[in-house]
Amino acid sequence: MKTRAPLWLLVIAVTVGALPAGFAQTTSPVAPAQPTGGKKPISFSARSVQGVLAKDKQDTILTGSVKIITGSLIITADRVELSGEDYVNVACSGNVTVNDTEKGFSLVAEKLNYQRDTEIGVAQGKVAVNDTKNNTIIDAEWVRFDQQQSIFEAAVSVLVLKEDMSIRAEYAHYNRDTEEIKLHGGAIAVTEEGTLKGDVISAISDWSNLQISGEVSGDITPKEKSTPQ
Repeated sequence: MKTRAPLWLLVIAVTVGALPAGFAQTTSPVAPAQPTGGKKPISFSARSVQGVLAKDKQDTILTGSVKIITGSLIITADRVELSGEDYVNVACSGNVTVNDTEKGFSLVAEKLNYQRDTEIGVAQGKVAVNDTKNNTIIDAEWVRFDQQQSIFEAAVSVLVLKEDMSIRAEYAHYNRDTEEIKLHGGAIAVTEEGTLKGDVISAISDWSNLQISGEVSGDITPKEKSTPQ
């Protein structure tokens, strides 16, 4: 006597060359069902797809040249796991890149966890952020970004570069809308005029005036005067 699997359970394990409709690999992203509840749609493409659809559960693993598009965000990685209702959780690993041309920033990292409902991402492992809107670069081991609030937080071996200035610290809080930044934990700023150290270094707008607090020290480098001919 044959038994029939419950209708609410469907397990799909597919690889390139044997992908059913809806999971086939194409040169353009393949879109799952449109999300509900106001969430942004998501589309994806990959070389290999393994999916599990069950009652109250969605879990899909993408591997090989993965590309995810959700809202204005484009994510690429070696491996991506989509989970949660309407694939709200996006867990990426291996050569992760993030690009948001609409909001003007890009990011590379080893790992990324992104929540599509809150538009908050946490990147780890040699993270590099390029804020093209404000001509600012942030390198760190850990970065949290909030697309809605335009807030970036960076921790562990933080390096911030802006024009002719570099600042090192263990933690940074950066508002991309106001360009306000606050760094603490052995903060050191290096400019053309010299080096400044303090417990906390902060700046607003164009960073022309640095605010330094705590135990402050520095070295000033006099500019060389040109010798008249």
